[in-house]
Amino acid sequence: MKKTTLKTLIGLFTLTTLALTSCSEKKPNRDEIVRKNAEEYLKEKMNDPKSYEFVKLELIDSVLYSDNIKYRKENFNKNIEDNKDEIKRKEEYKIEIPSMYDEREIEELKADIAKNEKIIAKIDSLETKLGTKKNQVASYTYVFSFRGNNALGAKILNEYILQTNPSPDFKIINMTDDKDKVFLNPNDFPGYREMIAKNL
Repeated sequence: MKKTTLKTLIGLFTLTTLALTSCSEKKPNRDEIVRKNAEEYLKEKMNDPKSYEFVKLELIDSVLYSDNIKYRKENFNKNIEDNKDEIKRKEEYKIEIPSMYDEREIEELKADIAKNEKIIAKIDSLETKLGTKKNQVASYTYVFSFRGNNALGAKILNEYILQTNPSPDFKIINMTDDKDKVFLNPNDFPGYREMIAKNL
């Protein structure tokens, strides 16, 4: 009786382990989710969706929240430096060409500098609040290749650059065959857009 019970327990344990293993194996990985999202996004725009043939999906880059923070701060710092140079140039008018000097323009530039410095301070504050989360991925960039019929019915190879949201949905936020249209800092970083809306 004890041997039968032990065999039954071992059998149940084995079945449970196999069931759990097969469930975990069925969960799609990041690339599979991206491919599915890309195909759904693309097929609505194809001339002949039935002609679609997958060729390749290759991860080529990822953008971190910290990359986006750095990018934004560099832009605002550049604005500050440009405004300071403009003030210096306009101050020279005061001596060289007094008729071209306008105090209001100087004050506007100073106000713009103050606003940009305030924004940089708030970005620093958001970065501190993010802590280690700033090192998480904000977006993935892939090369996506497929074949499909064009408007003339000829099957051609197409290659696009895809940019996605981060985990867990990996939603397509940009698909383009023009490198100039690739987003430099997709998804910014948490809190940035709300902060900008209040300060611009």
